[in-house]
Amino acid sequence: MLNQQDLIGTHPKAPNMFSIWLACNDVAVTATKKHRALKELVLSTDNDLIEWFGRKIFEHHHSDYRIQKLKENFSQLGFAKYAEQNRKLPIADKTRKGNATEILLSEYIEGSLDKKLLKVFKLKYNPNADQAMKGDDTLLIDVINYEKSKKVRLYLGEAKFRTTPNSTVIKTIAKSLSKDKKPLSYSFIIDELGRSDSTKDIADLLDTFIVDEVKGKGDLVYTGLLLSNQKTFDVVEANLNSDNPLFILISIGITNPEELIDKAFKKAEYLFNNPNQL
Repeated sequence: MLNQQDLIGTHPKAPNMFSIWLACNDVAVTATKKHRALKELVLSTDNDLIEWFGRKIFEHHHSDYRIQKLKENFSQLGFAKYAEQNRKLPIADKTRKGNATEILLSEYIEGSLDKKLLKVFKLKYNPNADQAMKGDDTLLIDVINYEKSKKVRLYLGEAKFRTTPNSTVIKTIAKSLSKDKKPLSYSFIIDELGRSDSTKDIADLLDTFIVDEVKGKGDLVYTGLLLSNQKTFDVVEANLNSDNPLFILISIGITNPEELIDKAFKKAEYLFNNPNQL
C-alpha cells in the first residue's frame, strides 16, 4: 500500500520555510485514508513567515513582464492609476483565501519533492483579480529522465480554506479528487510553455503524453489541502474517506490562518506599491 512519502516525498527540510513553520505527522495509512497532518512550530505573526508567504503570493500573481513594468513606472507621475489598472492581487476576502491555499499547496509539493516542477502560475493570467479562476486549483508536472526515455508524473491538486474545519469540506475535497477525475489544465500548461522559445521543447515533449496513459500508469497523484484552525487534525481523521489509492490529504492546522493570509497579502501589496523592494 502506498504511503505519503511514496506519493509526495518527505516533509521539506531546512532551509525550506515549511520545515521552519510546520511539524509533520504522516498518520498511519488505511485502505481509505492517507493523511499528512501539519501543525505550527511558529505562529502566524512570525515576521520571516509573513515575508516569505507575502513574496510567494506576489510571485504567483505577477509575470516577469508586469514586474518590470511596475519598476519602470514606479517613479513616474500617475503610478497609482497605472498600478490600479494592472492590479492582479485580489481584494475580495474569499478569493484571497482561495488563492493563498492554492499557492501553499503548489509550494508544498515542490518542497516535499525537493525539486522544481513544471507549472504555470495561472493567477497571473486572471482577467478579473477578484474572481476565482476556473479549472484545476493546481497542476504540477514532473519530467523524469531515464537513459533512453522520459516519463511524466502529474500532481493534481484541490485546496480549501475554512475558518473552522467540518466534515463537508473534507468530503468535498475527497470527491473532487476521486479516481475518475482528470486534470483540466494540462493542455493550458502546454500552450503557455509553447509560447516561449525557451520552453517550446518541453511543451513539445509534454504534448506527446496522453493524460489517460499517464493516469493508467499510476503517475497521476491527487493532492488535497485544507488550511484551517487547530481542530483540523481531529476533524480530518474522523471524516477522511476515499477509494482513490493515489489521493493524499495534507492538512494545515494553525492558530489563526485568517491572520496569516491577511498579513501575507498586506506584504504582497506593499511589494506591489514598492517594486524597488523586489
